[in-house]
Amino acid sequence: MRRYGVLPAIIMAFVLALSLTSGCSAPKKATKEDVTKAGTKPGLSDEELARQRAEQEARDRALREQAIRDQEARERAERDRAAAEAASLKDLSRIYFDFDRAELSPEAREILGKVAQVLKASPKKSLTIEGNCDDRGTNEYNLALGQQRADAAARYLQNLGIDRKRIKTISYGEERPICTEPTEACWRKNRNATFVYSEK
Repeated sequence: MRRYGVLPAIIMAFVLALSLTSGCSAPKKATKEDVTKAGTKPGLSDEELARQRAEQEARDRALREQAIRDQEARERAERDRAAAEAASLKDLSRIYFDFDRAELSPEAREILGKVAQVLKASPKKSLTIEGNCDDRGTNEYNLALGQQRADAAARYLQNLGIDRKRIKTISYGEERPICTEPTEACWRKNRNATFVYSEK
């Protein structure tokens, strides 16, 4: 009799345990609303993807064209700067001397002052001074006189603060005449120191 009372109690406990376990483990079905809340977005259409690609290609093309225009503007500005500098240096290309003399005239010193300003403004620029003479006198004498004229200009630039290492001197004597007529006006043109500028 005691045995029959224990068995129903065991069965009841087993059923109760099963019902509790199955209630906890049953998966919950995801609803459409849950999926939407999770932020799932539908894929883009082919037309939308094509439109986005076209817009990106247009932006890239505009950037390339702008880069080309900027480069052309920089090159144009550099050409203009070089042309302006060449024009300004044309007026600073030489100084003149009296017959058989190597002393600097007031006009020559004024020009050399402007040459010094150019060299100070352009630290990479260097200068070659070429001494020249008219064709009166011997070749040896004119070579020596041409060197004296070039050296006189170089010393003056040094006194104005230009490093002597940036200045080279050479004499051509009577070998490089500007004018070949046997007149005083022509001889005067040939008595000069010519300035040749270069970049390091």
